[in-house]
Amino acid sequence: MSPIITLTKRNLKLFLRDRMTVFFSFLSTLILVMLYFLFIAKIYAAGMDDPSAGGIAMPLAQGAKNFIVYLQMMAGVLVLNSMSLSTGAFSTIAKDFESKRIDNLLLTPVKTHEIILAYYSTGMIASFIINTFTWILSFLIIGITTGYWLAFGPFMAVLAVLLVASLISCSIMLLITSLVKSSTAIGVINGIAGTFFGFLCGIYMPYSNLGESTKLVGSFLPFTHITVWLKQVMLGDAFSQVGITGEFKDILLRDFFSADGVGFCGMDISLWGMIAFSGLLGLLCLIASYVLLRRRINGRKN
Repeated sequence: MSPIITLTKRNLKLFLRDRMTVFFSFLSTLILVMLYFLFIAKIYAAGMDDPSAGGIAMPLAQGAKNFIVYLQMMAGVLVLNSMSLSTGAFSTIAKDFESKRIDNLLLTPVKTHEIILAYYSTGMIASFIINTFTWILSFLIIGITTGYWLAFGPFMAVLAVLLVASLISCSIMLLITSLVKSSTAIGVINGIAGTFFGFLCGIYMPYSNLGESTKLVGSFLPFTHITVWLKQVMLGDAFSQVGITGEFKDILLRDFFSADGVGFCGMDISLWGMIAFSGLLGLLCLIASYVLLRRRINGRKN
């Protein structure tokens, strides 16, 4: 069996056995879901019925409104998961150095690049597979409770976006965890980062409520553009099903759900251009992570 596969299995087992790490990996998601059911969902639903606030001038059934609001919520949940799950899985790196397990690995024929690739694979699998199960479960719950079901095409498109989100998120979060030497610090960063990015990426509240400065800062973050991408996939199909089209659709996407492209630093750049930028940034972070980890691991040999 390939050393990379063996090490990846070992890393996944260590991550899943650590219940506190797994719990904190879902902490940002749990906070978001609680806030939605406590008051954010009500704000969105009420605003959609208020034409004076830019809402739609046509009544919607409660199930239709919930369908839209819950999908908007899940877009944010899935993006936060891609960040927090990969960060939680990467805590194994710090623990290996703290417990000196990395020294034992270096006594085996395993090469340095295989160890690093196994770490990255662990984050990818944890992020994408768990997020996939989360999406499937959410899809079923939303469909059963609202009576509306996302079409098969958009459902599969969400999975494709999640794969891209995992690739980019793992690359960025691997760099962060490579710079932090304490597993405890990584747990704290994981909890704070989810809430911090949640606001800057328009996940908790729409940009129209937060101001232009937040939008400018958020435009630097790949997670913002991935969230917009997910929302466009989900809400595009949802609006078609409930009969929201034309100007009202544009208003809801732009002002209510921050699902319109935010460009870059005030410049009007298409969403696809920003996704390409996010991918390039992820690649640069991955290269930097590899250099840092290789230096740390090789330093243990001396």
